[in-house]
Amino acid sequence: MANILQKLIGDKKRYHQFQRDVAALPQPYAATLQALEKYMWNFAKGEGFLDALEAILHLFEESAADQVPVAQIIGDDPVKFCDAIMAQYPNDLWLITYQNRLRQRVAAIENQQ
Repeated sequence: MANILQKLIGDKKRYHQFQRDVAALPQPYAATLQALEKYMWNFAKGEGFLDALEAILHLFEESAADQVPVAQIIGDDPVKFCDAIMAQYPNDLWLITYQNRLRQRVAAIENQQ
């Protein structure tokens, strides 16, 4: 029980620190990362995805320090940027879980015939 509480509290503290770090970024880096985060949480299924968000945060922090334009970081299509990031974390996405369930169901139906 203590481990579960520690994990919940620790993850919450970690996420709040992430949010503070994002807010500390200069504009438009902060606003862009907040928009990317909001989009990707539609597909992420848990705290494990925070690793992906922190990786993006570090990329944005380094890019802001080097004054790399946001468009140069994410490219022309922010959805493609997010999809490429999310593809690296398939176990932390609802989308992949549902895609795999659909594949298994169709395969099971095909095997019954």
